[in-house]
Amino acid sequence: MRAPFRRLTATALGAGLAALAVTGPSRPASADDIPPGLDFSDCPAADRLPAGYDPTFSACSVTVIGGGELKIGSIDQTITQPIKMTWANGYDPVTLESWAVFGPMRAEPQRVKGGVLGVDGTDFIPLLQISAQPQMAADPELSPAPKVALRLKLKIKTINPLLGDTCYIGSDADPIVLNLTYVTTDPPPPNKPITGTGPHTVGDNVIASTPVDNAFAVSKSSGCGWNGILNGIADFRAGLPSAAGNNTAIFDSYTKTKTYAEMANAS
Repeated sequence: MRAPFRRLTATALGAGLAALAVTGPSRPASADDIPPGLDFSDCPAADRLPAGYDPTFSACSVTVIGGGELKIGSIDQTITQPIKMTWANGYDPVTLESWAVFGPMRAEPQRVKGGVLGVDGTDFIPLLQISAQPQMAADPELSPAPKVALRLKLKIKTINPLLGDTCYIGSDADPIVLNLTYVTTDPPPPNKPITGTGPHTVGDNVIASTPVDNAFAVSKSSGCGWNGILNGIADFRAGLPSAAGNNTAIFDSYTKTKTYAEMANAS
């Protein structure tokens, strides 16, 4: 569960934590936009942190994505349910060795507009409804490359009575990989470059910013229906596989951070 990243001072650690806060690229967020759920209940317990960790140089951050967009193939999904992520990271002040430990991703299923048929107004019948639930396929990576603030490896559970309980877009072995950035992207066509918004404070120690990515690819679905018999139908509805340049992620989100020393003093 340890992941090295390039944060070697307390100041840099704070900057790295702020860099994972995520608001729509068209406007700065305000205090009125802050979603609920920015609590520290999912922080990794002390026994999951590296042996001998220093609470002063170790922090827990919680991010709630409260809006935005995830366009995959022919599905353009507005984020209507919060997505919560929690992680701890820090470094040894003597050796400067850095580490990260991730908590769970919590996300409620979100109804996909148009349902099975992809036609607005046809999904009033439960059998024609589809919901999507993002899940982690692997631990995220903090600042894994220049200009990349956060790398997310996702799979999306597709929920419908006919598709069963194992229908996913992306998988642990072949995830949807988002290289979220604040700078201008360079996607292949037909997508055009978009630009994120850097971290800024919006009140009550909440940091908001906008990571974006529109240069990622999405593979075919799997596990849909008995023995995958409905994979083709799910792919047809979602327009999969979807090559890079046809997909977009824009996350409106908000982050709070506390050191483990602060949390211990508050308990």
